[in-house]
Amino acid sequence: MLLQRLLMLLNFTSRTHINEESLFRLNCLNYLFQFRTVRELKMNKSVTVERFRELFKTRDSVAAEWKKTGKKVVGCISTYTPEEIIYAAEALPVEVVGKAETFSKADAYLPSFACSFMRGFMEVLLEERYGYLDLLTIPSLDDSLRGFYGIWKQISDKPFAHLLHYPTNRSEEASEYFAEEIGRFKSFMEGFVGKNISEKDLRNAIDVYNENRRLLKKLYWLRRKESPPISGVEALEVVLSSMTTPKDLHNQLLERLLGEITEREDYPEGKVRLLVSGHIVDDPDVLKVIEGSGGIIVSDDLDSGSRYFWHLVDSEAKPVEGISRRYMRIPSPYGSPVRDRINFLKTMVKAFQVEGIVFLTRKFCEPYLFDYVTLGRAVKEEGIPSLYLEYEYPLARGALKTRVEAFVEMLR
Repeated sequence: MLLQRLLMLLNFTSRTHINEESLFRLNCLNYLFQFRTVRELKMNKSVTVERFRELFKTRDSVAAEWKKTGKKVVGCISTYTPEEIIYAAEALPVEVVGKAETFSKADAYLPSFACSFMRGFMEVLLEERYGYLDLLTIPSLDDSLRGFYGIWKQISDKPFAHLLHYPTNRSEEASEYFAEEIGRFKSFMEGFVGKNISEKDLRNAIDVYNENRRLLKKLYWLRRKESPPISGVEALEVVLSSMTTPKDLHNQLLERLLGEITEREDYPEGKVRLLVSGHIVDDPDVLKVIEGSGGIIVSDDLDSGSRYFWHLVDSEAKPVEGISRRYMRIPSPYGSPVRDRINFLKTMVKAFQVEGIVFLTRKFCEPYLFDYVTLGRAVKEEGIPSLYLEYEYPLARGALKTRVEAFVEMLR
């Protein structure tokens, strides 16, 4: 009942100055977002993983209500958009999830051999599932993303698309270039939202995002235990909710979860400790297949996992420079030396006592397919068993489950 009343307040139309109306709406929205959190804290009610699952499932409603405050909603692809700039502009960054069972609309613009992530991404946009987006930021990571940007500019401006030029190597010159590109993105966002982004705004955004990264990392470290208190599916849901929820709220919930999760009674079960490596996994059902086959995912090397938060922005550096260097440190197929990815995998395997690696790749995802050849060889030389899984939608759960079960049985 209270939530319904708050939603009615959000639709309130004032005849006073627009800034007052926006402030009123924003205050109501903040209360709506935080009501359950505050109530849970005061009533000593547990904050469980289910709360984060709910946040991710209701992400569209959260974003749509945010937009009613007069603030912008910005769609992001993967983990390579500098969200701190968006946050500093008082806009809400939202990860665009490209899950689609069919590609009837997308296939009119993209070939069938295009990466299913991009085809799904095109499909959900054409179906207007993200009609609340004001802006779509697209990092120029590979041919598929650059091609998508060109096509989208030809067929639609809802949402408006902005291409963020991402360097293809990690030289000092590339570092300087990307810092300039982040500066250009800052100027673009200032014009787009009609607000000057001060150094104080940027430093505040860095602090908020770094805190979220520290908290997520603490949650991941709990998975080093012999009996991890959180499963791989649950960890994915927590990270995905971070990619679609106002960070201030997410930080509050994470702090409470960290204080309570080790007290849970129903610890996840699994016979073999696995690490999943690959692109972005925005569908928890994919990891459910793996953990439903006898393994427990104790760590990952995913855009929607550790790569999203593992590295912090240097808070002592100039804000734009610190942000640019942080995003260039992400070990990925997009310009990073493959040795960086190998070292990151080795570090995770050792830290989380991993017994086997599952390389999980979307069909036709060329950057990760190219990297797999070297990564697979490297982990084999280290004596680390691995399994290569390629998947597509609709998800062939039976075939995937059979292969994972055989891999887990081999490792037992």
